[in-house]
Amino acid sequence: MQLDFNGNSEDISMILVSAERYALGRRTYIVQWTCEIIRNNLHLLSQKDRQVMIRDIKEAYFYGDECDKKEWKNLLKLLERGV
Repeated sequence: MQLDFNGNSEDISMILVSAERYALGRRTYIVQWTCEIIRNNLHLLSQKDRQVMIRDIKEAYFYGDECDKKEWKNLLKLLERGV
């Protein structure tokens, strides 16, 4: 299903960063879901927001459970590669 979004690409990018910041450090299904949505939409991230996510993930005090940490580390690799 396609959505009609009233906003621009910077708005979508900011929403993805907001989701990342909400999920980082949580220990629920939201971590996997958020990382999946971000991975599937890397093309929507501005370069600035990509760098913000990289910094957030690298500097995180707590990643959640081991399965959550794995999700964040995999996302970090993609973000750093610029995929």
